Amino acid sequence: MIRNFYFDRVLFIAFFVLMILGLVFVYSATSIPSLINHKDPFLYLKREIVWLLIGFIAMIGAYLTPIETLKKIAYPLALLTIVLLVIVLIMPASISGLSVKRWIDLGFARFQPSELAKLSVILFLAYFISRKENDEKFLRSWTAIFVALSFPVVVIALVLIEPHKGAAIFIALLTFLIMFSSRLSTLKVMVFPILATPVFIYVIMFSHYAHKRIEAMLDPIANRSGVSYQVFQAILAFVKGGLTGEGIGGGTQKLKYLPEIHTDYIFALIGEEAGFIGAVLIIGIFLVILYRGIKISLDLDDTFSQILGIGVTYLIVLQALMHMAVNSSIFPPTGFTLPFISYGGSSLLIMAISAGILLRLSKEPKKSIYKRSVIS
Repeated sequence: MIRNFYFDRVLFIAFFVLMILGLVFVYSATSIPSLINHKDPFLYLKREIVWLLIGFIAMIGAYLTPIETLKKIAYPLALLTIVLLVIVLIMPASISGLSVKRWIDLGFARFQPSELAKLSVILFLAYFISRKENDEKFLRSWTAIFVALSFPVVVIALVLIEPHKGAAIFIALLTFLIMFSSRLSTLKVMVFPILATPVFIYVIMFSHYAHKRIEAMLDPIANRSGVSYQVFQAILAFVKGGLTGEGIGGGTQKLKYLPEIHTDYIFALIGEEAGFIGAVLIIGIFLVILYRGIKISLDLDDTFSQILGIGVTYLIVLQALMHMAVNSSIFPPTGFTLPFISYGGSSLLIMAISAGILLRLSKEPKKSIYKRSVIS
């Protein structure tokens, strides 16, 4: 039975705390640099508040959306995503005079279709697998694997053409995790990363830019004034922060030392200003989301809802993990925002919708005691 206006309060508090921390650290990262550049010190904060309000409305909208409606839009949304990914290649946005094939310019804002693609892949896989849940033989077949991969592979290919290798790798990982967690054949699913890995290695090795970023990750000190500059400055931020940090607003890496600190490197800013304790607190919040998200998903009575819940949980936590990995030089530098905290519209909007879906799932019907005992 669906409980009216019920939601998992622990999850909601986790999302709310991350959003508030986002406002705090976006303001800290941008206020002084804006003053130095003779701009309004509240400029980015104002914009982030607007996006946060839009995101909060979207989260409420997702929470109020019936699960049956999400099933109905799964395939149409997949088609729309492909159209948008093609449009961004044909009519890219102009940023600082450069043609950037990652954004669609809406006039009042820019939208990144690759962010929508992440959610579209989740809905596609959840709907496809749930429709075939009673056909165990089909789900264990190669046909099921190929059909399940059809949409994600097209998306990954289009994102690679942009090129946005980081987003392509992320979508590939997300796809694998969802399929691995489903009722598809585990052994057959394992073929996906085996085949995909050489492709990504080939793409990276023949991309001078990507190759340099891997070099920056492997040896951030050797060329810290060149290709390793951002990686080295991010590590330096954590070193300067120590255990308790230099205080909110007290960091200096944002003073033109660490580019994109309000987006791709905001976790480094947290490490500098809130120290090891602050960084661990952020990690702890995402671990709470991971635990609650998986628990909610596994307790659900509907296969579509289970996979959808697992998928959006992976989406939020995996993106946070990738952002932190880049900031700590565990993963090559690429554009991963920290969910709910980094400055930005497209990512925040998709994450807010994902949060709303997860909160919606928390009030959906649960398995009966009998069903639980059968599954266990």
